[in-house]
Amino acid sequence: MKLVLPYFIILLAIFQFFLRKNSKKHEELNKDFWKREREANTVRRKDISGLSYITIPDSLPMSDCNDAVIKALNNFYAFKGKKMLNLTGKSNTDLKTAYGAANLDALSEYDDNCTQMLKSIIPLATELNKAGLTDEAAAYLEFGISCRTDITQNYTMLAEYYASNGNKDKIQNLISVAESLDSLTKKPIISKLDSILLSLDN
Repeated sequence: MKLVLPYFIILLAIFQFFLRKNSKKHEELNKDFWKREREANTVRRKDISGLSYITIPDSLPMSDCNDAVIKALNNFYAFKGKKMLNLTGKSNTDLKTAYGAANLDALSEYDDNCTQMLKSIIPLATELNKAGLTDEAAAYLEFGISCRTDITQNYTMLAEYYASNGNKDKIQNLISVAESLDSLTKKPIISKLDSILLSLDN
């Protein structure tokens, strides 16, 4: 017991040292955040009309083969004409700093429109695939990729379509797009795409 006690005291001292160090680091990060937030709140409104807004093209295929497809199409096209921006990876502080605090509500709305539109692609592509309209499904999934979606299923569904046609280059292109994402789903997407690509070699 006497031999164990000194080691315990040493370990406790080391633990307390790192605890204080982490606490200080957290405090510094917290101060930095609030400093940036205060500065962001003073930025004047900037013109956002020239941002890269997303629009739904008229060239996407339409089909009324069954009620499920029609419902999914209606959900997707409900966003046509709405302002949409993909602001994934940007915090409210980032947006206020870049475009002014007065634009935050509008930018948040446009980002939410984009997020919901991109989510609606998955059930639409699923229903099109069920109906045997795989080319049409791929067209909507490709549109999602062009909008830089970070939804994993959008990548994997499209990669599986490419795999069924033996198109390795297009899967590799999907990996390149995924590598450029600023999202928490980046690594899982790349991992799944790598597995699909690897399956073509086996």
